[in-house]
Amino acid sequence: MTHLLPLALKSAWNRRYSLGLTLLAVALSVTLLLGIERLRQDARDGFAQAVSGTDLVVGARGSALQLLLYAVFRMGEASQNMSWDSAQALAAHPAVAWTIPVSLGDSHRGYPVLGTTSAYFEHFRHGDKQPLAFAAGRPFAGLFEVVLGAEVARKLGYRAGDRITLSHGMGGEGLAEHGDKPFTVVGILAPTGTPVDRSLHIGLQALEAIHLD
Repeated sequence: MTHLLPLALKSAWNRRYSLGLTLLAVALSVTLLLGIERLRQDARDGFAQAVSGTDLVVGARGSALQLLLYAVFRMGEASQNMSWDSAQALAAHPAVAWTIPVSLGDSHRGYPVLGTTSAYFEHFRHGDKQPLAFAAGRPFAGLFEVVLGAEVARKLGYRAGDRITLSHGMGGEGLAEHGDKPFTVVGILAPTGTPVDRSLHIGLQALEAIHLD
């Protein structure tokens, strides 16, 4: 048995290049698996921080991941839209306590504009079921009123009472502006550490109105 160890060491040394590549492949595989698991955990934690107290995210038929990125993280665009009749039917279902309709598609200086209703400020929760709070102002009530997330107001230097215009489309430069329909800032949300901070919030009716000729 004592002569087997030197023999094994000599064999390993003679095959050191192939053995090194094998060890490197195993190390990379383990690192990749651990990285994927970490990303999954981070994504789960990010979702839990971004929205809580919500049992179901509903959208038109398509990719579940795309719906999650669009509706929760304000990333990408919806491949299809739900009809308003479908949204109302869902809200009227006896098993549904409340719904928050959301619609994206416009932006302001790179920040997404979220069309929603007053239910957003009433029912939306983040982190450990924390409600949205206002650092200044109030929720939108009029047609051309907008509520800013904390980061939008801080980085762009906006205050309640300022007037802004929205752009058609998401991100990028040279987007067509809805210059004939300016919005008045009526509220600024307190920081949440979620995509809410990077969003502008207007009513669904306002989102439709700015696209009418």
